[in-house]
Amino acid sequence: MHRIVNLPVRFQMRSLCLKAGFQDLDFLVGCRTYWIRSNKVLMSNTVIWRIAMLLVLVPWVGAGVVGAAVPPKEIDQLREAELIVVGVIDKVMVESERSRIERGFGNYDWGIYLTLTVETVEKGDFSQPRIEAWCFRVKSRRSATEYLSVAGHDPIPGVGTKVRVYLKRNGTSWDVVIPNGITPHDADTNEAVRPDGSLGQASELASLSGLMYTYLLPLELWGLVFFVFLPIAFCVFLVARYWRRRQGSDKDESESSV
Repeated sequence: MHRIVNLPVRFQMRSLCLKAGFQDLDFLVGCRTYWIRSNKVLMSNTVIWRIAMLLVLVPWVGAGVVGAAVPPKEIDQLREAELIVVGVIDKVMVESERSRIERGFGNYDWGIYLTLTVETVEKGDFSQPRIEAWCFRVKSRRSATEYLSVAGHDPIPGVGTKVRVYLKRNGTSWDVVIPNGITPHDADTNEAVRPDGSLGQASELASLSGLMYTYLLPLELWGLVFFVFLPIAFCVFLVARYWRRRQGSDKDESESSV
């Protein structure tokens, strides 16, 4: 493979074109900007592909990253909640909604609404026999970086489970404390309030899809496609078309001379 270094771009183009059999440089001079960009991109090809692979893999490893970024709260932190109730889950309702965590357009979550029959109010002022509490799981994000936040509540048990729920007020409604604001009703130690699977998971959550991109690919990767890969592909297409036409012209000239 021929390499040409320390020469102006026009001379590089001329030398490479002469080696390839081109005679007319006007067309390729018009692609000079694309040539320069292509050289820079190709020289950093390995880095670009590593970045692209990272962006694609982020959602699949997102749960582990989020787990490290937003660890379960300890018992003393949970007890700082505005309202603490013990009750039995009577209803689980799931809705697709705009994300309350990542508020940019194109971010969606599964809003999960739990209705509980209140048995005991351990902290706060609440006199109703039933309460509805909001929690969530991620449905989709528009970019890879927006997956690097809390992925939702865990655990979210099913109907008939007796739990202690730590809540904070959100206007006229109540939100479960993120991420482990639902615990066994008798959990009173740090170990007991950490999610361990003992409460199970609501059956309504089993079919929920998640860790997806709203626009098929992350916005970061779309940026690479539109501003890097497409210009390169377009330049290659134009050069290939010019080459085919040149070859066809040479063939016609040789046939006519015969």
